[in-house]
Amino acid sequence: MKATVIPALAAALIFASVAGFAQTAPPASTKTDLPFVTVQPEGQWLTSRFIGQVVTNQAGEAIGDINDLLFDKTGRIATAVIGVGGFLGMGEKSVAIPFSSLSFTADAKGTRVVTIPLTKERLQAAPSFRPTEKTVYMRAKEQAGELVDKAGKKIEDMRGERPNDK
Repeated sequence: MKATVIPALAAALIFASVAGFAQTAPPASTKTDLPFVTVQPEGQWLTSRFIGQVVTNQAGEAIGDINDLLFDKTGRIATAVIGVGGFLGMGEKSVAIPFSSLSFTADAKGTRVVTIPLTKERLQAAPSFRPTEKTVYMRAKEQAGELVDKAGKKIEDMRGERPNDK
């Protein structure tokens, strides 16, 4: 019996070691020798600098501001979400346009200027953008609205219980 077990074990060890060598390299995401970027490369911009950036039309009029940027699966910016109308975020509408429709220049002071070939009226008439993912701000805004509704109902209930109190 020992004579057949030992060759079988030896064959199993050989097959296991060959299978180990035949494996492919680990995916790039698990490599530990990735290069680090220590300085912002020329021609690349921080997305955080775009949020809130004023957007102008070709006449130089401010027509909105960038609220968000959408990335595709390759990591490229595909869409810019622009807030139009309203005052201090109240009554503002989000409109999404292709990022490629934006043009970037600098004014005399070297400040970035973002321009789109649309009028303010055209943007306000455009369909609203509705994201499927919610940011912390969006969730907080919804919760605040719910709290205001609950407080209003509570006040109505209290007034209903004591009609003579004002």
